[in-house]
Amino acid sequence: MKKIVLSLIIICAFVVVSNAQNEKFFRFGVHGNTGLSWMKPDQDSLEYQGMRIGLGWGFIGEMTLADNFSVATGFDVSYMGGKLQKAGVYQSYPPDTTQILSIENSTYKLQYLDLPISLKMKTNEINYITYFMRIGGSFGICLNGKADREYTSIGGGSNLTLNDIDLKDTKNFFRANFQIGGGVEYSLGGSTAILGEVTFVNGLTYLIEDNKAIGNYLMFKVGILF
Repeated sequence: MKKIVLSLIIICAFVVVSNAQNEKFFRFGVHGNTGLSWMKPDQDSLEYQGMRIGLGWGFIGEMTLADNFSVATGFDVSYMGGKLQKAGVYQSYPPDTTQILSIENSTYKLQYLDLPISLKMKTNEINYITYFMRIGGSFGICLNGKADREYTSIGGGSNLTLNDIDLKDTKNFFRANFQIGGGVEYSLGGSTAILGEVTFVNGLTYLIEDNKAIGNYLMFKVGILF
């Protein structure tokens, strides 16, 4: 992975020098996004329990490699998460301090700063519309992580709800993702265009240390490029 990133940096540096006179070489813009986020468990005691609505925004940067190819980068701030159930958890129910075998239902609320880099391939403009596809990856930093948890004793009789639990001791600070997406640009004249895109973000690393699950996000993005 490090060799791939280094190769992309070298290619970008070469293209910057060789295209210094091309005013359309670099494009930038902003976007907002929403979509469906979920966590896919990777241990026997965990079960998938549902999705959450994800939200986000970010900055877009594109560096042209050729007429129909560019490197797309920038940053994304994403609010996402998912719902998981974990069996076989020992929990006490106040005022009693006795540990009782329980089921834990968690709703994770996570905020990430992601740094994507991808290859963008696009068609020629047709009636003001350009179609494109992106493929690449991203590295993320967890800015904030909280969870709402509900405990139910196995056999019933005891329930406990805890809200906004800080995950500072159990969240993984870094994450890596694979991304693939596609969409359209509608030209407003020159290099300015309105952007619409659907992207699937597939997690490659665990988000939480004690509950092994990867995070996925189906993103619907709208933005503007200049």
